[in-house]
Amino acid sequence: MPIGLGLIAVIGLVLLANFIEAGKNQSFSRLFNWLLLLLNASVFLVGVGVMVLPPEMLPSLAANNQPLFLNRQAAGLSLAGMGLWGFVVGLPPVRRWLARLLPLKADSPVHALALALAGYLVGNTIFSLTQGGLEELAETAVPASITEILLMQTLFASIALLGVGWYTRRSTTDTRRRLGLERPTRHQLRIGLVWIMALVFLQSIAGIIWTLLDSSQAELLQGISSELLGDIDTLAEWLLLAAATGIGEELMFRGALQPVFGIPFTSFLFASAHIQYGITPITLVVFVIGVILGLIRRQYNTSTAIFVHAGYNFVLGLLSLLALQAEQLVG
Repeated sequence: MPIGLGLIAVIGLVLLANFIEAGKNQSFSRLFNWLLLLLNASVFLVGVGVMVLPPEMLPSLAANNQPLFLNRQAAGLSLAGMGLWGFVVGLPPVRRWLARLLPLKADSPVHALALALAGYLVGNTIFSLTQGGLEELAETAVPASITEILLMQTLFASIALLGVGWYTRRSTTDTRRRLGLERPTRHQLRIGLVWIMALVFLQSIAGIIWTLLDSSQAELLQGISSELLGDIDTLAEWLLLAAATGIGEELMFRGALQPVFGIPFTSFLFASAHIQYGITPITLVVFVIGVILGLIRRQYNTSTAIFVHAGYNFVLGLLSLLALQAEQLVG
């Protein structure tokens, strides 16, 4: 229930920010800014409370009466950090300074909210990392269903569409242009195929290097990935997963966020969203992939980036299926 309410709150804030920006009312903009400051100050205080309050005063998970946090101090610090980030970027002078570094609009309610939510994306990843290492995750990993993955990617796509103002301040045509959605040309598709092969090669080389440096951790992460995606074991499911992640993540990161934050910061956010298993050499690879997809979006369009991202994921899935079948034949 709290997660559902949180998502509803985020979507509500996204819509409110767009309506205010469309109305160009300075008074409403200031009120929205005060709302952001109040909300983030509240999150900061909750984080401080988690750190300083006695454990018996904190709630437990009702289902099995387990502690809400495995690492209470780290959880409180993560929450406080999210709230502090959101509060700081909610200050107009700070946004005006950031506007010198990023292609954002300091006086835009939408961009102010995007900055705050970016911090929450990174903070949520840090929170997850502090609640147990790879060993803990390996013991508690639960396979993700294709339905859960599709719902998450649908959420990404929806926030991207609503975030750029679909039907609040932009028409469908303007929204498509803002997100960089165009029909890819044959040349762009050929370039995309080359990049798919290059990214798969990059992933393979990184995996080999990591295995040579730390074979036990590489094997552990491979086991976690296999467990989490264990229920996705057909070609059709991998095709659906690849298409969904390509569309959802590219609409969010390259389509909606990159024009506001630029390629480096967007790639950092993209990598942050993919380090829930820990900070490893693969994290750097994900960042580089984000930069490459950002350059493809800038040079061509988001549609080509979607094609590359989806194709890359599908090839990795296909290789995973082939490896599984080879193991079964040998066994």
